[in-house]
Amino acid sequence: MSMISGLDRAFRRSGGAVLLALMLLIVPLVALAQTADTTTSPRARLDSIRGELTQIEGSLANPNVSDNELQRQRLRLQPLLDQLRILTDEQAPRTEQAKLRLDQLGAKPDANAPPETPDVARERETRTKTFAEADETLKIGRATLLQAEQLQSSIGDLRRDRFAKALFAAGPSILNPEVWSTTLTAFPSDLRASQFIFGDWLSVFTTALFSPRGVLVALSFLGAIALYVARARYMPRLTARLAVHGEASARYILYGALIRIVARTAPPALASWLIYAGLNTAGLLPPRIQPVILAIVFGLALIAFVQALADALFAPGEPQRRLASVMESTARTVTWMASSLVIVMAIGKVFEAWLQAIAAGLTLSIIVRGAFATIFAIILIAGLYRLRDNQEIEQEACLGPYVPVDGASLGPVRILGWIVGVAVILALLLGYVVLATFLTEQVIWLGILAAAFVLLMQLIDLGITSQLTGDGRFALTLRAGIGLRTGTLQKIAVVLTGVLKIVLIVVTVMLALAPWGLESTDLTTSLRAAFFGFQVGGVTVSLSSIVVAIMLFALGLAATRSLQRWLDGKFLPTTALDTGLRNSITTAAGYVGYAAAAAIGFSSLGLSMERLTLVASALSVGIGFGLQSVVSNFVSGLILLWERPIRVGDQVLVGDAEGIVKRINVRSTEIETFDRSSVIVPNSNLVSGVVRNRVRSDRTGRVLISISVPRRLNPTEVRAMLLDAAEAHGDVLKKPPPNVLFKKLGTTTMDFDLICVVGDVDIVGRVTSDLNYVIHRRLSELETPVATELTVKGLEGVEHSLGEIAAAVSKEVGRRTKPAGGRVSVRRSGPPPEAEGEPEEARPPPPAKPEPAATGGKDETKD
Repeated sequence: MSMISGLDRAFRRSGGAVLLALMLLIVPLVALAQTADTTTSPRARLDSIRGELTQIEGSLANPNVSDNELQRQRLRLQPLLDQLRILTDEQAPRTEQAKLRLDQLGAKPDANAPPETPDVARERETRTKTFAEADETLKIGRATLLQAEQLQSSIGDLRRDRFAKALFAAGPSILNPEVWSTTLTAFPSDLRASQFIFGDWLSVFTTALFSPRGVLVALSFLGAIALYVARARYMPRLTARLAVHGEASARYILYGALIRIVARTAPPALASWLIYAGLNTAGLLPPRIQPVILAIVFGLALIAFVQALADALFAPGEPQRRLASVMESTARTVTWMASSLVIVMAIGKVFEAWLQAIAAGLTLSIIVRGAFATIFAIILIAGLYRLRDNQEIEQEACLGPYVPVDGASLGPVRILGWIVGVAVILALLLGYVVLATFLTEQVIWLGILAAAFVLLMQLIDLGITSQLTGDGRFALTLRAGIGLRTGTLQKIAVVLTGVLKIVLIVVTVMLALAPWGLESTDLTTSLRAAFFGFQVGGVTVSLSSIVVAIMLFALGLAATRSLQRWLDGKFLPTTALDTGLRNSITTAAGYVGYAAAAAIGFSSLGLSMERLTLVASALSVGIGFGLQSVVSNFVSGLILLWERPIRVGDQVLVGDAEGIVKRINVRSTEIETFDRSSVIVPNSNLVSGVVRNRVRSDRTGRVLISISVPRRLNPTEVRAMLLDAAEAHGDVLKKPPPNVLFKKLGTTTMDFDLICVVGDVDIVGRVTSDLNYVIHRRLSELETPVATELTVKGLEGVEHSLGEIAAAVSKEVGRRTKPAGGRVSVRRSGPPPEAEGEPEEARPPPPAKPEPAATGGKDETKD
């Protein structure tokens, strides 16, 4: 044992030494290889790439080249394109440097000038040669890059052309009697071929079951059966355990739906893999039988996945865990449609594999494909018919406030489904069986993509936000361990959610268009051509290119508006920016997005910058005459966004209109007055006119309250009362402090002004009202109740006139009562009849009864 241990230790030591020696030998060789690769001249690399491009062109020249060969040549061409872009990017600065070094020597002297020195002449010759070689390499590289891009476009065009020809290849209609007669004639031979192929395979399979390899097949089938039994037994328990209660959150419902998808899909998928792997390992899958078995196991897994996806999204019978906002009848109908359609398509694929295995005739293949496509279209149309709105639901929706029903939310989907169903039937009747089968496959594919998109979109919305901003362990770790604040985590969550949504949308669109021949390299190439260059030369404009340009422009506008809504509604509110700066950022993002959408649209049309310059020159004439005011308002809007003399939320006075700036648009600015009306002001008026901005420097507001108090009050007490009322209010700023001004000292009153500052101009009215209430109460406490004296001035003349009238009346009364001739006559007691009326004549009128008249009357009576 000691000898063995010693040999082992020696071997390990020697092995370590050998490995070290090999590493010391390999490292220099690798470095030498890298050095040799980097020292290879750009011209040599360019020549090598050009040789490979020539070979690719030769393979494309073959009219019978297959689609697989085209795909292989495309994969071979992509790294060459990358190398050419790197080479041209590296060669451009070298050429520029060589040109600068040559220019430093100045212009070559002419024949009449003194000749250059030999050293300068040699240097000029060397630099000229270097520049010529670099410039030649750059020009050849750019030409080769253009050649490679053209080859890439040619390969894509060839593949799409062949796909379109195969898809729209017209054949006999399933209603053609010759198709049925030919099929009936060839059916016995096809049946014998089926019996021969599948009967032979069944006999071999039966024999293999009693051999050692039959144990493996039996184990695989038993495992598949056990998986299906476990799924049927434990799935109800899992559903009951994941039962959603009333207080469960939307995130819990989503996680439960994802768990159900995995639990319902994994057992059938694993069972299908076990069956296929067992048969393949046992050698029981001959080439003709293998596609049929593959279609069967793949169809079982697909059926389970689609059913699980539909159940997770619509949850028929369990509205508490439903992710889609639809009614119970709609949920049941959609789930039934999904299950029925995928079962029909899976069975159809099995029959197609069977027809391929027996090498059936074309007519039988047309009838079988047409039959399954017809059943598919009938189920689709029947399900869409069941999805129509109920009359009672429509009548209830018309009562009261607007409540959307399923017809409003599923309207576009229903219309698209009807179009596809009718198109499948028309394609079958017209003989386009391949197109009809392709459309049925696309219905299933797009349905799976739509359901997965909804689930992943909700997962991004709920999962990212809860993980970064909730109270979970990950969020607590980020806050406590790394030190990120809650506001920072919210910004990160919003940005990450937006990026993941964009990625999900792009991937979904690419997957939806992949069956139609569009690949990721096509999209990348189009985007690169749109953003990094325009074709110079002739432009080929067709209807398809115009439609594509309009669609791209519409998608760009939709993406831009979505970005603006995301910035305005989610990202910017999490920042500390003011409302005006948020509006400027959102508007600027809209301008950039519109310009990018226009650039993509023009690039898809093949318009170059030179042609756009000509169009702009032609438009400048129209701008100078008819669109001058529009351009002026647009430029003024840019000035407002850049200089920001007026911001969204400012209180401004423009002419006789005063209000709050609500929106700064491309052409005009919207101002909302205090009576809730909107005033649209052109931007040029705001730039060139006089505008009063009450909150330009800050948003503080000034409160001014003027009062008049009686003179008997103490001014010092009034001042102290006003200051106490202002300082006691919570919204009045301490700096600058409130101030009281003694404005006027009248005959009976004193006028005071209370001036204070509040933090926001919007609360000036409320603070003024609050202070008025307090000041009224405090003044009531300061004033003491006194008798009111009424002094009427300016009646001196009236009083003098009334006195003279009273004196004249008294004299007249005295003259009448004096005896005639100095005789004294004795009368009986009692006044004479004449004397009874005399006091009535001597009594003055009631409104003016002066004191002298009353006194005179008493004296005359005594006499």
